[in-house]
Amino acid sequence: MRFLTPLLLVQGLWLQAQPGILAAIDLRDQHHDRLAVELTVPPLNVDQAVFALPRIVPGIYGIMDHGRLASDLQAFDPNGEPIPVQRLDVGRWTIPEARALHRITYSVDDGWEEFDIRFSLGNYRSSEGTVKHEAVVLNHNTVIGYFEGHEALPYTIHLKKPAAHYAATSLPRTQETTDAITFNARSYRHLVDNPVMVAPADTAHIRLKDINVLVACHSTTGKAIAHDVAKEIRPLLADQRAYLGGALPVKDYTFLIYHHPSDVEGSSMGDGLEHSASTLILLCMPLDAEMIARSVYGIASHEFFHTILPLSVHSEEIAQYDFNAPRMSRHLWLYEGMTEYFAIHMPVKQGRQPVEEFLGVLKEKIRMMRKFPDDIALTTLSQQAMEQQEQYYNFYLKGTLFCMGLDIALRERSKGTYGVVELVQDLQREYGPGRPFKDEELFATIERLAGPDIGAFLQRHLNEPSVLPVEEWLGKAGITMDKNSVPLAEAKPTKEQKRLRTWWLGR
Repeated sequence: MRFLTPLLLVQGLWLQAQPGILAAIDLRDQHHDRLAVELTVPPLNVDQAVFALPRIVPGIYGIMDHGRLASDLQAFDPNGEPIPVQRLDVGRWTIPEARALHRITYSVDDGWEEFDIRFSLGNYRSSEGTVKHEAVVLNHNTVIGYFEGHEALPYTIHLKKPAAHYAATSLPRTQETTDAITFNARSYRHLVDNPVMVAPADTAHIRLKDINVLVACHSTTGKAIAHDVAKEIRPLLADQRAYLGGALPVKDYTFLIYHHPSDVEGSSMGDGLEHSASTLILLCMPLDAEMIARSVYGIASHEFFHTILPLSVHSEEIAQYDFNAPRMSRHLWLYEGMTEYFAIHMPVKQGRQPVEEFLGVLKEKIRMMRKFPDDIALTTLSQQAMEQQEQYYNFYLKGTLFCMGLDIALRERSKGTYGVVELVQDLQREYGPGRPFKDEELFATIERLAGPDIGAFLQRHLNEPSVLPVEEWLGKAGITMDKNSVPLAEAKPTKEQKRLRTWWLGR
């Protein structure tokens, strides 16, 4: 590995990096899928420092221990002399002579070779990446570390890359040549929030009146897929704008999509991880434009809605995220359940999906929800999400169906003028970026915005163990459940049922 020398840093990049951390990585120099990393560090003004790679990152609710990928960490003073380092645990190293620290070097492995269908619970591959000569997917939390207590330091990332490869990311670029690129991040949280994919250029741009979107793809088949994917994302953005009342939550966005064909006939899998200005989507499925487009639509819809929840509206636990030992919020029902509800409700509300198809989605969620126990409140489960991974998926089922019931209740009491979209927009006005809510105060805020009966609704179905009365909620909109728990729209609903169904589903 060819590290940048202190002289080169002074001549080229060090002045830009002050007073932050400069990371230098050469993607062309790979040894057994490993990368060498060099961090040049400003004075930390502490006697002892702890350097770390995250155990867990936002959007992931299981311990990943990204430090397991790192080895051979060494520290040096300004004269290039080594200083002591002691590994504390899987992802943390202590540097007792921190005032002498100038540079750190180490090696990192990739998290996966190819995205495939071999998947185990807790293995969130969308938070990791791959390192190959053909393409590199970098989640910075697996490659670049931070100093505990110094997460607010800015970062400058200098990547050397193959001249024919394009680096796609939402990070601001400060310098770029054919074989090198420099990015800036205002803090470690900002860095982790912006993954990078470096691969042969396969991109498409979507430019609408209020948003610019880059679609960057890599298929291990060597085929270009970006333009086919972009054709599916363009109407998705239009639907989301209309669903959200005429405005999208961000102005610039990047979709990073990595595709690998499934080696098991008839099988497919998709995974995504949301970020404030981008989404990383991993696909394992045949090279079939229609199948890829369908999968991207579903994953991209969910992940793009995350720009609102929790990336815009969130609690202090997320705003002050601890990468080593995070405090879990009580409100995964909102962050994941509401986001998933938006994703499944939007197509029917915008007229892109028949009501019968939407009810089929509900049927499957109800069927799967009933496999989970009802003896734990969703707020309690949210706080225990890391310990109770076997129940975490229920937020996409029971959490989503709760939000459906909340939407119906709000539409009923407001005569159609106010639902969960309007509630979330009110929460955005209360708690935009830089204004996180206190975890224990959210229900009181919602009650103030929506009424005491809604406060009681939250208490009954979120703060207490509850069997959701989905039959009762759907019945209000003229939708019955047959003996096989299949929701069916009644052909002749009452006047009140028909009106509520129209308020709720748009028809």
